[in-house]
Amino acid sequence: MKTLAITGLLGFALLSGCAKKSGNNSTGTTTDSATVTVINGYGSGRYKTGDTVHIWSLAIPANMVFDSWSGYDALLENAGEWHNTFVMPAQNVTVTASQHSLTPFTLTYEKIKGVNILKNVYYYFGSTQKGIVYLLHGTGGSAQTLVNNFEWQEMINDLVYAGYDIVVTEAEEVSLNTDLNGDGYIRWIINPMDTLTNPDYGNFRALTDTFYARGYTNPSVPRYSIGMSDGGAFSAALSYTYTFAAGVSYCAPTSSVVTGASSVPFQFCMAADDNNPEVGPAGNAAAVGNAAALTGRGICSPIFLHAPSPVYPQRFSRWSGISASLSASIFAELQQNHWIGSKNFATGASDSVSAAITTAPASYPVLSGLNAGQLNFVYNELDIMYAAHQFYSDYNRTTIGFLGAPCQ
Repeated sequence: MKTLAITGLLGFALLSGCAKKSGNNSTGTTTDSATVTVINGYGSGRYKTGDTVHIWSLAIPANMVFDSWSGYDALLENAGEWHNTFVMPAQNVTVTASQHSLTPFTLTYEKIKGVNILKNVYYYFGSTQKGIVYLLHGTGGSAQTLVNNFEWQEMINDLVYAGYDIVVTEAEEVSLNTDLNGDGYIRWIINPMDTLTNPDYGNFRALTDTFYARGYTNPSVPRYSIGMSDGGAFSAALSYTYTFAAGVSYCAPTSSVVTGASSVPFQFCMAADDNNPEVGPAGNAAAVGNAAALTGRGICSPIFLHAPSPVYPQRFSRWSGISASLSASIFAELQQNHWIGSKNFATGASDSVSAAITTAPASYPVLSGLNAGQLNFVYNELDIMYAAHQFYSDYNRTTIGFLGAPCQ
């Protein structure tokens, strides 16, 4: 589907039996070929035997979630993910994507007292009491930017469909718009890992106690955390501090101090071409080491490396704010300006594309004509397909499966 074998990229052995294998390059023979037919999705075409084939579901409406692939689903890396891969066999393949209705729900927004101040909080509590999942934004983000991000919305929908409750708040520095620890960033403060003196930890206790007092949930319900970038690093520290049932980091290697002491199952979802200066190849290697430290102590810690995936004409119409025809025009313009190369893989991350548009806007009439929301979405999707530093929904079912039953 989306994973590169870590042995090929970082020179380390895969650390977990949960990890998957695939890539973005053709392998095997180059003479035989067969046809792939994708029903209710994209990726149809003729492929050589041994090629890695990418397939995608049709856009998933806000009132639906992806269900599964059927047909030759045994070939697929994970039949539960909307974006999948398989190695082309020497025969024709037909696969069908299906979606499932999502019972309508609404995230409630409220300002709730934390340790010191009122906090912006978005939450949803259902009837199943399966578990509370705290979702954690990255550096410069907020509760609002997280819940308005399309990829996070997909995760929220999938979590609610799976029976989980959702809580989203923000770092104390974000609420105050102040760099409290003087590190030059507005983000979660990881150290000290103290629930009494560090408000970022204390706020989760205060907010959760409020939900307990209101009868929305109770202390017997397991808790989990999923974070992106700095939120991923904080997810490891938060899940350790409160002994959550499990935690997940996207695009952050976390702290070796935490992984050297924690007994909490922890999943890493990294990006192969992460372009964040605090992550990159060194951070990916550190994540491998941290997962190994946990695994070596008998703590479940699968690690996945999100690989580049092809751009396809309908990609940008995943979001309702961009039509299928506009998505095709965006695709064509990117291709014409050489941002889509061999086998439709992106040739650069969004920062490079953005710089090119600024330099020569006349070459990008379609992209230059997008509103801020549309352009931000295109940039996010480009980064995901390039496997840069961006939260991605390609692993939603894998991540949710890990929460409920780590490495089973």
